Amino acid sequence: MSKKITTERHYRITLTGGSTYYGRTTQPGNQRYNEHLYHVRQGTHVCLQESYDKYGCEGWIHEWLSTETGNIEHHRQIEFGYVQADPKALNIHDGKVALLSKEEQIEYRREKMKKHIQQQIDNMPPKELKEYRTKNALKHQQRRDNETPEEKEERRRKDREDKQRKIDKETPEQREERLRKGREYYYTKRDEKKRGGDNK
Repeated sequence: MSKKITTERHYRITLTGGSTYYGRTTQPGNQRYNEHLYHVRQGTHVCLQESYDKYGCEGWIHEWLSTETGNIEHHRQIEFGYVQADPKALNIHDGKVALLSKEEQIEYRREKMKKHIQQQIDNMPPKELKEYRTKNALKHQQRRDNETPEEKEERRRKDREDKQRKIDKETPEQREERLRKGREYYYTKRDEKKRGGDNK
């Protein structure tokens, strides 16, 4: 249990369609709220994006609920209490996640963001999808070109861990499909070498 004591302000955002979002912050003024606005305008907010895309944010109401002093577990319990008591809360799952450890929260939000991005990709028309993939590939390549040796090793380590996590969660059918694709890839590359005269 964490012994670090902090003072955090808990808040609620009431959206145009009537749904609500709960959060907490140690940042001064409305800085945290402004960050929410920035992310929805960038199209990257997991919880609020759908409401923003449908209604905009002109009618949003941001209000402070309480100021609490305590350790991280105390703040998580307060946040979960607000979320659990409101049937219109968009972040009911995030409220439950607030009770998890920091590492479990990071993993949960990473997976949630992946699903959100995949949904956006699935809804893209072909031309937009092609442009997105080209732009994304260029961005990733530029990032890799600027990596230090330590950053490169850390990225490869995380890639290996992510791959292993996916394998560990596979059903027998998914495992068979992965192995089938691996075999197809191997045979395709082998045949290409034969056609190119490299298999000597």
